[in-house]
Amino acid sequence: MKIHALATGKVQVKRSFLYPGHGPRRQLNLFLPGPWADSLPIHCWAIEHHGVLRLVDTGETAAARNVPFARMEVTRDQELPAAMAAADLALDDVSEVVLTHAHGDHIDGTVHVRARVLMNEAELRFVAKPSSGVMRRLLRQPLPSGFAPEPLVLDGGPFGAFPRSRPISDDGRIVAVDTPGHTPGHVSVICIDDSGNHVMLAGDTTDSLEQLHSLRVDAVAPKPDVHVATMRTILAHCAQHPTVYLPSHDPESAARLAEAVTSST
Repeated sequence: MKIHALATGKVQVKRSFLYPGHGPRRQLNLFLPGPWADSLPIHCWAIEHHGVLRLVDTGETAAARNVPFARMEVTRDQELPAAMAAADLALDDVSEVVLTHAHGDHIDGTVHVRARVLMNEAELRFVAKPSSGVMRRLLRQPLPSGFAPEPLVLDGGPFGAFPRSRPISDDGRIVAVDTPGHTPGHVSVICIDDSGNHVMLAGDTTDSLEQLHSLRVDAVAPKPDVHVATMRTILAHCAQHPTVYLPSHDPESAARLAEAVTSST
């Protein structure tokens, strides 16, 4: 198995996004004047396993609009096709895409993909709600053209500490697990590498490894208690299995992946 970190530009977010307040201020501060943090990578991931090439998320595109709490820094030559080429991979070879959740910096790159696309059925229901459509219009964040993922049903039973999962690969070494919080239907993908380590492609479950250890609720989670419960589940899983934790926007994720590969060879 080989996992590639693909960077599709960067995003700069308000500090209140990374370190939100409590109560009503947690989300309100996103729309109020405030300092901005340093730019963060927008990662998606390619997995080569038994002759099959899969993607977890598809990154952002240069067409993305800024929102009050996030400024996109993506050029055309940083989109998914170029990120794949930089890893010596071809988009035409991708057979399947798993989306962690339905935010633009994770799904907009699907405009480049012709392969099968999967998304948790719970996330698809959330996206279809009228309130979700209103928010997309207010923030000028439409779904990408042709966006029509197949529902991913988490009916595979428990996996480690996670009560709900679904094998993605036939041998069970690539597994989608339920990680709600950031969005109601968020999933992460865990790969069991050739050394038996669990490599968790965590999407936006947290923005960083530090946030996970701090059990800090993020600024957009609809239900803070659900988000904290998911973080506790991840920590319990990490206690049971050697795990490399890779959130999509953590500046250290690519280095942690490279270190894990080096230490296992």
